[in-house]
Amino acid sequence: MFLVLIPVLAIYLFHFLFFWIFPSTDSIFYWLFANFIKTGSYFAPHPYYYLVPSTMEPPLYSVFIFLADSFSRADIVIHFVQLAGIVVSGFLIYKIFKFYFSRRISVGAMVLFLLTPGHMIYSSNLVAEPLAVFFITLYLYILHLIINLKKNYLWPWLFIFAAIISLHRYNLLVFFLIAVFLFLKSKVEKDPPTLPATARRSGWAGLLAGLTILAVWILINNRINGSWGLSNAEGKHLYNRILHFDRILPPQTHPAFIRFRKLAGERDDYFKPWWFYEEALIASTGSETEAAKVMQEFALAALQTHPLKYLWNTAGFFIFAHNTNPTYSDPLYIYSGNMKNNCQGMGNIRFCQPIIKTGINTVIWDNLVGVINFFYLYFAKYINYLILFPAIIYSLIQKDRYFRFLSVLYVMSILFFVLAEAPLPRYTYIFSSLAGMISYFALGKLVNWIYKHYDIRKRNKI
Repeated sequence: MFLVLIPVLAIYLFHFLFFWIFPSTDSIFYWLFANFIKTGSYFAPHPYYYLVPSTMEPPLYSVFIFLADSFSRADIVIHFVQLAGIVVSGFLIYKIFKFYFSRRISVGAMVLFLLTPGHMIYSSNLVAEPLAVFFITLYLYILHLIINLKKNYLWPWLFIFAAIISLHRYNLLVFFLIAVFLFLKSKVEKDPPTLPATARRSGWAGLLAGLTILAVWILINNRINGSWGLSNAEGKHLYNRILHFDRILPPQTHPAFIRFRKLAGERDDYFKPWWFYEEALIASTGSETEAAKVMQEFALAALQTHPLKYLWNTAGFFIFAHNTNPTYSDPLYIYSGNMKNNCQGMGNIRFCQPIIKTGINTVIWDNLVGVINFFYLYFAKYINYLILFPAIIYSLIQKDRYFRFLSVLYVMSILFFVLAEAPLPRYTYIFSSLAGMISYFALGKLVNWIYKHYDIRKRNKI
């Protein structure tokens, strides 16, 4: 059965040898913060002009770039680690599924995950997403060891790990909160007790350590840009969600509206994304942090004006996040499009430089992106509606505690970013292992049911 993995792993080896690392807009901010760690200086170029470090992007991936940049070909190191993270995630899914299913179904789940089309593009992009997939899968594996294999000594490590990965992608904070909920739930279950006294004590210590990690980062964030919170850009994300997507405005007489109009200037349209107003707000307030506060105040005033519309739209945006995904239609991902214009490099990171160069590397890449784009435009939404959504409902009504929690975790994770930022389908990518596992679990149960009933009917005929 493991022979089926050979061609799949060959695809990843080909990717490593013949493809490359390329940048996107987010890459700039990850690199700038990594360079800030190295040099202590920070300046974001046009059109941002930030003079102090922006924490719009979380810091952990920048730490990874900082470490990788110590190698002469940092791009090769980054490319390898991101691909390896996806492959190891597949293996962890196999290990989890072996607890529930036969080796054949478990290998099948691993193969399906590794063949997720988005991996082929994101593992080449200098962004936090591919490592986020690995961190999420490792979190799910630790949770499996705790819930299914009763390894309660891992509770403190789950808290610490969940806190750390919250600094890789801020929306992973929900994983820390879910871990706290599960721990407290286990603590109060007395009949029978599900958590030994020693595990409770070490769990509390781990929870304290996790909270300390988050608190230390909040203090660091305040020190470098004056913001109290994990990020200094929460207000910008709220503006996008409430103004740009919900198209809600407070009354023009509201103090927040008056202040925004005074600082950003009179506008004909307040429903554009935040970056259309930030330059004027920074000029008026003096910093990205203060500009984000003005946007947050404006967005919350709009929310208070029409809270029911916001809540109603949230349900619709949950569906929208699983609908047609046009992410890969962006010329950014096409070498013959915009990618070839952004291959200058950053530090020791050389963009668009494969290990093995041939005359057709870029042709293969562009054709691969075209196929992947076609999949996400025309097929992915049906997989979400016909497999993922029913699988979530199926897992929620099962007696299996682990997959019930995974379904709750997935719904909460999507709602977390849908409530607070742009509800775009591309933001669901980091949860591909979580969504995949829920889907594979339901499909695995269906396959077992078919085999069981087919075998019974066959014996009855005999």
